Amino acid sequence: MCGVDLTRIDGIDVTTALAVISETGADMSRFPTAGHFASWLGLCPGTKITGGKVMSGKTKRVANRAAQALRLAAAALRSSQSALGAYFRRMCGRMDKPKAVTAAAHSWRA
Repeated sequence: MCGVDLTRIDGIDVTTALAVISETGADMSRFPTAGHFASWLGLCPGTKITGGKVMSGKTKRVANRAAQALRLAAAALRSSQSALGAYFRRMCGRMDKPKAVTAAAHSWRA
């Protein structure tokens, strides 16, 4: 339907792919880049900088089923032997688990 098989990506199963496609549609031309898509999903960190100092880097709260599906798929990467699984475990070592889940969900945009 999209021209590519989304289930070939580690952690993405049929239900996750269908949730993302049903929320966004098959036409991705409205997003100029993958970064714009990740920002629309609410998976990008916000940057509140004043005077050269980072005040906040929280992600915005978005009620988006596609983002929820990607976060659930990212949480399932904990036991995966793929590069994305290793990335998720490395992020869990550096930060708390909810932030690591969001970081792993964001990493699929590339």
